[in-house]
Amino acid sequence: MLNFIIWNIKPQLLNLGVFEIRYYSLLFAVAFIIGYFIILRMLKREGLDTGILEKLTIYVVVSTIIGARLGHCLFYEFDYYIQHPLEMILPWKGTIGKDFRFTGYQGLASHGAAVGILIGIYLFSRKTKMSYLWTLDRLAIVVALAAVMIRTGNLMNSEIYGKVTDNQSGFVFVNDLNSLIARDNNVRKISYKKSDSDTITPVNAVSLKLSIEFSNKVKDELAVKKFAEMLLKKYLSRNFYELDVFHPDPSVMNYQISRPERSMVLTSQVFAYPRYPSQIYEAGAYLVIFLLLLWIYYRKGKGIKDGYYIGLFLILIFLARFFIEFIKEDQEAFESGMALNMGQWLSIPLVILGLVLVYLKRPVKSDG
Repeated sequence: MLNFIIWNIKPQLLNLGVFEIRYYSLLFAVAFIIGYFIILRMLKREGLDTGILEKLTIYVVVSTIIGARLGHCLFYEFDYYIQHPLEMILPWKGTIGKDFRFTGYQGLASHGAAVGILIGIYLFSRKTKMSYLWTLDRLAIVVALAAVMIRTGNLMNSEIYGKVTDNQSGFVFVNDLNSLIARDNNVRKISYKKSDSDTITPVNAVSLKLSIEFSNKVKDELAVKKFAEMLLKKYLSRNFYELDVFHPDPSVMNYQISRPERSMVLTSQVFAYPRYPSQIYEAGAYLVIFLLLLWIYYRKGKGIKDGYYIGLFLILIFLARFFIEFIKEDQEAFESGMALNMGQWLSIPLVILGLVLVYLKRPVKSDG
């Protein structure tokens, strides 16, 4: 039974060359928009001045982006960014007019975002005289929803995925290989189909039929053969790059070249290791947490002390993160020898902080 899913989604919703709109960025923006209206409704429900919301939004957006970005750079890629400090804050790489490339903020850490929000709301509270814990409580509910959107964005980016499964079930992420193949500007389309071939040799791998369609500029079969021999076989080698899609022995890999219509098409059998779709697991967990917090707010809100929601949020979000990390690939090489990875170590103090808040702010029944 071919019970795996081939995840062949381009990260870009719109690509204009030097500028692109990614699903991740769009979902990030949608999270803030939805959160804005949820907080607006809360303010109206509680009879508070809604005019404060615009200032709150600015503080949240800025502190989230700065915290998430710095968190990634300092916790996960410190050695690189200490040598390229400007790239921490600039959404591009290279020099305008030379090797300029707009990349967006590729690398955001949720733990950094959490710390950034805690600091940002502290500054907001000092400026506006609003209750610090009250503000964090309302934000905790919408941040849980934002976490759903962010992990969905990670799925669209084919990043932060799970470890290889011990069977032929899971998601096959093909974007890494696609990025290599697409370096050839003559490649028009890359597609995959499940194959029921009995020639699978790697344990727990699945068989795929890879099809590469070239643009109409490629009319010579020899050019396609050269691409297959000199590039594709190299890309599919496990020694070249640790890709999920590979061939156990590219030197003997068979391929076919055809012209079904006007374009040349190269097809070949390749293999892949399915992985746990940890982005979906996290998004699902965060969605449940969001709905739980929202339910408590509307059903029990009047009897809850300030600080209880943010405490419960920290416990649930980072406990979920802690356990799901066990089936996730390490984000950086230095994590490979650690008993717990960086995401888990950073989750522990936040869970402890949440436990302290929930204990101190727990509902207490009066004796009367």
